[in-house]
Amino acid sequence: MVAPEHPLAREASVDLLRLSAETFVDLPAGTAGRAQSDQAFAAAGIDREVAFEVSSAEYIARLVEQDLGVAMLPSAYVPQLTGVVTVAVSDAPARVEYIVWNSFSRTPAAAAFLAVLDIPVPSDAGA
Repeated sequence: MVAPEHPLAREASVDLLRLSAETFVDLPAGTAGRAQSDQAFAAAGIDREVAFEVSSAEYIARLVEQDLGVAMLPSAYVPQLTGVVTVAVSDAPARVEYIVWNSFSRTPAAAAFLAVLDIPVPSDAGA
């Protein structure tokens, strides 16, 4: 994400190499929330400068809105953010999460989780 007046705000997408020329706002080094971005740049062999480390996505958005840096956050945050422009990262890191459940004796928690994810479960699969 970038400030509305940032040059990248007019772009449909950007790659990691282009982003590496920017100053970043991010979560503190070593935190789980920052690891995916750090790993993506490291895997691409690209360095980036993180000038501001803050404790939440809301603070990240506030600093980005003031055009103090750019940031990478999961797309799930996009609907919650105001005052910033989101730009797709063409070679963005991706995370795949797997879930496993026993359809014969699914717990209420597993059933609720599958419902939130809108994963259809056969009606004869137990409750």
